[in-house]
Amino acid sequence: SVVFLWLFLFEMLGCCVALACLLHSLIMYVKCMVPFTGRSKETTLVKGKPTPVGFKVWVITQQGFFLRWLWHIKSSPYTAVIVDLSTPKPVGKKGKLRTEIPLSNTQSVVVHLVKRLHPQTYHVFTDNLFSLPQLFRLLRQLGFGATGTARPNCGISTEMKRIKETGKAPNGTPLRYNEVILIPTQDKKVIQIAWKDSGVVLFLSTVHSGASHERTLKKRKLPAKRGTKIEAQQLQRIFNGDSFKIISIPTVAAQYNDEMNHVDRGDQIRSYTRYEHRFRRGPWQALLWNFLLEVAFANSFILQKKTRHPRWKPYSTLRAWKECIYNAIFNR
Repeated sequence: SVVFLWLFLFEMLGCCVALACLLHSLIMYVKCMVPFTGRSKETTLVKGKPTPVGFKVWVITQQGFFLRWLWHIKSSPYTAVIVDLSTPKPVGKKGKLRTEIPLSNTQSVVVHLVKRLHPQTYHVFTDNLFSLPQLFRLLRQLGFGATGTARPNCGISTEMKRIKETGKAPNGTPLRYNEVILIPTQDKKVIQIAWKDSGVVLFLSTVHSGASHERTLKKRKLPAKRGTKIEAQQLQRIFNGDSFKIISIPTVAAQYNDEMNHVDRGDQIRSYTRYEHRFRRGPWQALLWNFLLEVAFANSFILQKKTRHPRWKPYSTLRAWKECIYNAIFNR
């Protein structure tokens, strides 16, 4: 019966992934950790995280679904991807022109994963660990859109770095709340966006232009960090004493936040009924019980909730869904 259970779950997981790829074109690339405190050459230590020790997994998600994943292992066959530079740059003492640059292994995994998806045009969202102008340019060449938050040291222009550091526009004036500055890369393939929220947030995108007509109404809380006296006065005028306000913010920020919320909800669903036993022996147990089994349950649960015309009343909790599967297998 245990063998039948695993065959059933893996078949269900494969069906969920195939169907989910056809439902939506917006996908999110994330990193997750499978807890394991025993001995293994492949465990990773990530300080300051909820799960600091375990197996690292690179995952493509879609509204909480886990579509594809790759294990972070030291002897990974997935090597660095080489990207052509839009403008050759001189390097070394002799000034030899460099025409290509390798992406880091972390950023290269994004390319390897999206190539494993069902053939379709996708819009990939990444956080600032992966966002890089060269990566986004390559994804665009491969037929994928890309949007993500960016770090000042990710290869963006000097002007954008200065905006992030000073909070001022290129002309020297302080950025107002909800103001946007747009600077394309030299080859015009990637747009660099600086948006003034409570602080300056940097975005890279090959899909959104960040123009004034690309706005979305969103409920925004009054920032706890008020900044300078002038900034505090601006916030007072906008919020007029309210703790929140419906504000027209850049669509790039609104859509990115929505996709991040989908990922968070998927993680929450998996954490509600997670197997609580700590694995210290047998890495395979942690991978099977704490990852593959939970992904199979959570994926099928999310999918049955989104099915338009199910043959049963959709289950509202993961616990009830697990009980249904258990009864279907063992109480035949």
